[in-house]
Amino acid sequence: KVLGHLTLFNDNMQYKGISSAINTAALKMGYQVFTLTSHEELKEEEKQINELIGRRVDGVIITSNCSIPEHLINRLINKQIPVVMIERTNEIPQVDRIVVNDYLGSMNAVRHMIQKGHRKIAFIGAELNGQVEIDRFNGYLDALHEAGIPKNEEWIKIVPKYSLEFGRIATIEFLNNELAPSAIFMTSDLYASGVLQVLYDRDLRVPKDMSLIGYDNTLSAFLSPPITSVGLPFHEIGEHAVSLLMKRIKNSSTEASTIEIDPFLMDRFTVRNWRE
Repeated sequence: KVLGHLTLFNDNMQYKGISSAINTAALKMGYQVFTLTSHEELKEEEKQINELIGRRVDGVIITSNCSIPEHLINRLINKQIPVVMIERTNEIPQVDRIVVNDYLGSMNAVRHMIQKGHRKIAFIGAELNGQVEIDRFNGYLDALHEAGIPKNEEWIKIVPKYSLEFGRIATIEFLNNELAPSAIFMTSDLYASGVLQVLYDRDLRVPKDMSLIGYDNTLSAFLSPPITSVGLPFHEIGEHAVSLLMKRIKNSSTEASTIEIDPFLMDRFTVRNWRE
């Protein structure tokens, strides 16, 4: 009656939201969750997999951690321990997946800005090293293309990682351009914290002087002002993850299934109506 949960140590509160949802869903089914948090640079994955096997957990959920080698996941499968992967996933036989439609989430956010009259829309996102980052960037580009808006390279900032500091750096560069954007779409609420600091320093108001949309709908609610953000239905993700494990515990030979989750836009009115 114990499930294992492998997740990452990260400033992004999305991991906390998913973890809490998994715990709640597991408790309803009479299970406890044993959560192990890894630091990517410490290479703890093998030790943690061995720990879960040693504790004879009934199933394992892996949240957004692509650094776990496939052979370690197969070690769990070979021990008849079912596995579900969330968000950043690998296609592995007998491993169920929950993936987020980040392309749609990003595209709908930028469409919202366009519908409000914005055409000078900037982008802040992490390096395109994974499908999540690629999908969020492509959603931005395709929303512009759909509206007949040419992309402006000066308004696109691909930065090394998700952090407040890179939100600050990108915003300073936007504002120092000869032509500044009227709106900024960010692929993490962490960036939004830095963006707001720079706007405050320059006496610019949101949304009067700059419209903003973040991503993850975590920190966005606590900022000043609270900003519009693309959110994930954590409760739904947790319910699906535990449900998939329960099915595979009962019948380990079933084909792997993939559930796609659509994000939603939490509108906190930080995109103003804009007419050139």
